Amino acid sequence: MSDSDSGTNPNRRDFIKIAGVASAAAGGAGLGMFGYAAGQDPASYLGWQNQEGASLIFERKHYEVDVPTYEKIGPTSRPDARVENIFDRRGSFMRQLRSGGEFEEPLKSYYEKHPEDLELDRLSAEEIIPKRMADEAEYGDRFFLSQAWSDAMGAVGPDPIDSPPEENDFPRDRRGTPIEPVKLKGPEMTARLIKKLAMQFGSTLVGITELNPDWVYAYPLRRRGFENPDEPLEVPEHWKYAIVVGTPMSWDPMYANPNYGTSNDAYSRSRIIATRLEAFIKALGYPARTHIPGNSYDLMVPPIAIDAGLGQQGRHGVLITPELGSNFRPAVVTTNIPMKTDRPIDIGVEDFCKHCKICAEVCPSGSITMEGKVEVRGYRRYAIDTAKCLNFWMSNLGNMGCRLCVSACPYTRKANWLHKSAVRITAADPTGLSDRALTGLQKSFYPGPDPEDYYIPSLGGDNASYREPPWWLRTEDFIDLG
Repeated sequence: MSDSDSGTNPNRRDFIKIAGVASAAAGGAGLGMFGYAAGQDPASYLGWQNQEGASLIFERKHYEVDVPTYEKIGPTSRPDARVENIFDRRGSFMRQLRSGGEFEEPLKSYYEKHPEDLELDRLSAEEIIPKRMADEAEYGDRFFLSQAWSDAMGAVGPDPIDSPPEENDFPRDRRGTPIEPVKLKGPEMTARLIKKLAMQFGSTLVGITELNPDWVYAYPLRRRGFENPDEPLEVPEHWKYAIVVGTPMSWDPMYANPNYGTSNDAYSRSRIIATRLEAFIKALGYPARTHIPGNSYDLMVPPIAIDAGLGQQGRHGVLITPELGSNFRPAVVTTNIPMKTDRPIDIGVEDFCKHCKICAEVCPSGSITMEGKVEVRGYRRYAIDTAKCLNFWMSNLGNMGCRLCVSACPYTRKANWLHKSAVRITAADPTGLSDRALTGLQKSFYPGPDPEDYYIPSLGGDNASYREPPWWLRTEDFIDLG
């Protein structure tokens, strides 16, 4: 009997597994040694590289001059927007042309000085526009998507909801006539189109799922178009699919929670993205409705994002994605436009959170449990004490809220190669050893203040932040505080 058969030494399969875990530990050590420096690279600010200047590739300093390069040759005057702004002038021209009389001032004097512009304006009104309208009737359909995209890009905030979903969600033209849905070529192509447009509208991640009715609130929030919020919410039939979009919070302030970070930056962007996506889907003739945390939604977002394949829910109750960790603020659009759906993913979050507990250790309020999962409405999950959580929110002197669990989560790292490698290691390791190793490295290399220090002074704390704020949020460096 060989040594490997007797159990004295590991067999080849076990040896490979052990070697893999050793490599994971070595990779984790590298993460601890080099992760901080790599995270400072602007290219790693996934989703918002431009905020860090990563998209600016031209060095302007070398080309600076003492005076502007335009040339002043005589007395100057300010432009008259009524006639020199082409859009304003054309509007006045069309109105006065339809009236049938002579041009009024200032158009009259302008055209006397610039007769060539009068001829061009007449050409536009009497020939170009009529021909365009005629050609649009024959050829305009091929530009349908580009017009829908352009119109949707102009939507920056959802309209007030004053009617139930069966009325509010369905598209109508300016006269109030229902818009017929266009004929689509198939769910797979539609899903591809919707995802591309979501990215065009500003989303960092996007996923699609069939909506599980369990995630819809039993009773609606106010100001969502329901006549009586005390009546049960019947899930509308056209809420068949859910599209999840979203963006990260600004990275450096996020690490300086609870005082310097904010959810407003990401949620406001996600609101615009969802609003644009709703407008685009309605332009195709299909119903759509945005759901945006914190008070403009009818459903629970994290489990829908899980169904849509964006990530898993952590001990802290927040969605953890492989690209952004916990730093993701989502919104949802419900619709019945036929789409191919995404599948859930498993990157090892369940096993990692079982051993990690960093978010619970750093939580000042104790709202994140150190214990195991419990039954909540028929599902097993980590229970969050929301009352304790909100009490700490209300005590904070900086930006309202906390978000410390997001900052401290080991998955919340900028998108450098070390972070990506660590995610792959923990997802592939069935032993759990890499989870413990990386958690230990997190605590060793990235320690934070004592949880009690996060409280305000009158509650026994020091107004501490998890990390130092970025230079541009240091009030004392820019404003004389006396």
